[in-house]
Amino acid sequence: MWPKILAIFAVVGGFRSVFARDLPKFIQVCKRNDPNLEQCVIKNVEILRPMMKRGIPELFVPSMNPLEIPEASLSGSQSFQASFKNIQLYGADQFKLESFETDFKTYHIKVKLSFPSLRIKSLYNIKGRILILNLDGHGPADGNYTNVRTSLSLKGEQFQKNNKEYVKWHKEDIDISIGKINLYFEQIFGSNEELNDQTNRVINENIDQLIEELQPVIQKIVSEFVFSLINRLFAKYSMDELFPLS
Repeated sequence: MWPKILAIFAVVGGFRSVFARDLPKFIQVCKRNDPNLEQCVIKNVEILRPMMKRGIPELFVPSMNPLEIPEASLSGSQSFQASFKNIQLYGADQFKLESFETDFKTYHIKVKLSFPSLRIKSLYNIKGRILILNLDGHGPADGNYTNVRTSLSLKGEQFQKNNKEYVKWHKEDIDISIGKINLYFEQIFGSNEELNDQTNRVINENIDQLIEELQPVIQKIVSEFVFSLINRLFAKYSMDELFPLS
């Protein structure tokens, strides 16, 4: 009888050791039914923050300073078109998680983030009329953004892998506001530096109108940052590993 009981404990202990080995020790497990789940998640974010600048290989999270995004573009506007490639987002690792609301019965997440300061460098291609300007240029772009706040809603899709439940998250809605912006587009009028400087001055003096055009691009860049954290984490670990019921 005792050998059988010991064998059972050995098997259970083996499973627990595998679980502990798979989940990084620096992550605090948050119980799915914990009434303080939001605070637990926020605490984990603060634990991970010092590692985000260089990246977290254990979670397949790339370097967050800069966070590299291949491209983002505008579509649907006949009068103004813009595309951005080789995007580098600086300062994303300094975000603050304002709230993290979850409903694991319907698999919904609502995340609110704020960024004190972001710098976005890229290669741009802009063509069309904006303000009083007819633009047709391409080259390096540099932008500084302060007091960026975003709210992102996600809907989860369950799937099975290795007899475990995993979740893939999809965007439902995103809202973003920006306190102050300063942009500079190099070579927006070719090699005419004086005209380039004048054009950039006009752009920044009327920045609110330009942001209306560029809002979808900024939303894509920020949402890509959020997904690089959430979906990579949920792709590696099952629901029971990340958020056990008890």
